[in-house]
Amino acid sequence: MPLQSKLTIFFILFLSLLVFQWLFFMHHEENVLTEEMSTRASVLTKNLSELSREPMLNYQISRLEMQVDSLKNEKDVIYARVVNSNFLVLADTRRIQEGWIYSGDISTSSEIDIKGSTLLAREPIVILGASHGMVEISFSLEGMFLKIRKSRILFVSIFIAEVLLLFGFAVFLEIQVIRPLRRIAAGVEKISAESINETLTVPGKPSIEILKVSRAINNMRNKLRKNQDELISKTRLATMGKIGFNLAHEIRNPLEAISGSVEILSSGIPEESSEYSYIRIIKEEIHNLNDYLSEFLEFTKSEPGEKEILSPAELLKDSLLLLGPLLKQHKIDINNSTTGTEGLWSVNPNQIKRVILNVLINSIEAIGSNGIIEIELKTEKHNLVMIISDNGCGITEKSIDEVFDPYYTTKKNGSGIGLSLSRKIVEQHNGNISLISNNRDNRMTTLVSISFPRQEIFKNE
Repeated sequence: MPLQSKLTIFFILFLSLLVFQWLFFMHHEENVLTEEMSTRASVLTKNLSELSREPMLNYQISRLEMQVDSLKNEKDVIYARVVNSNFLVLADTRRIQEGWIYSGDISTSSEIDIKGSTLLAREPIVILGASHGMVEISFSLEGMFLKIRKSRILFVSIFIAEVLLLFGFAVFLEIQVIRPLRRIAAGVEKISAESINETLTVPGKPSIEILKVSRAINNMRNKLRKNQDELISKTRLATMGKIGFNLAHEIRNPLEAISGSVEILSSGIPEESSEYSYIRIIKEEIHNLNDYLSEFLEFTKSEPGEKEILSPAELLKDSLLLLGPLLKQHKIDINNSTTGTEGLWSVNPNQIKRVILNVLINSIEAIGSNGIIEIELKTEKHNLVMIISDNGCGITEKSIDEVFDPYYTTKKNGSGIGLSLSRKIVEQHNGNISLISNNRDNRMTTLVSISFPRQEIFKNE
């Protein structure tokens, strides 16, 4: 059952309970007030009956009149009178009624009679076991009815306030909870491969908790998208690994045979001859093919290989030493900072060096000549972080999302393997590599961040 239906049923039951409560208290209050009035009337008639015995025996009419007149000050009393057994009205608060014959029956027991807005109480006057008459007191119920009406008005006001409060709460739940939850549920149901990039928005002004749920779903969607992209990338890498493995076995052996045959053929050809230049081209292309196959073979490795414990600063220094001639040729300066990275590092040096070289060569190609490459090696949040930035031509936002994909390249002679292979090496070391390109200080800047987790860093004892 939907939440809205459950809440509707709850509100109906709660409203029914309020109505029942109102009816119950109204009826209960009327009964209590009526019983209270009846008890008071019974007490007054009994007292008047007791006080009327002696004056009636002695036929002291003035004393009887004094007794009934004492009730004039009683609240809600309309009249009081004393009637003897001969139906003669001996005393009455309404003097005009004295001496008249009582038209009703003489009560032999206590009686309470309610008619409309009047309560009539009768009590017999018993002397020595014999009835000598009765006393009768009439009470007005208008005061009691007025009190009941005021209570009903108060209860109705409270009831209306409760209903309005209940309605307001229902509207609040509809705006703050039901609609946002319905929108979130619809958004979650629509999540698919096509809509995974869409951001879930909640209409109106939902509660903080609903906003947290919405943000959590959007974060989950972003993580799902990221995991999906990583899965696709890893699937591509795994496929390329299989391709590389097969290519290595299918091509390398014939290539070795071709290389050997070329060596044999070249032994009888002078190096100064024009024919030898073709032999040199064949050798160079065989060498290029071997390098290309070696890159493919890197994708077949699921482990980073044998690790060594060394200094990250020393490893960076060795990498820059290899690129020294190339940097000098292109007139590119290196600003190198390795402060705060004392300690040892457990990595496969050849593979990490290959990552550094790949990134730096990309920076050199992006700069062209007369540029600056900045390298910062630091410890950040228990991670070893290497940040390499250059002031080259930069890279488009679309290319940033694809630059680590195998075979993706913006270079004319690029293979599209360098950065994808670099990411695989970094991930095999439980690290992370990312690229950012932006306009800083009116110049295009490309920044590559490479980080490795804390467990890969070993401090000196």
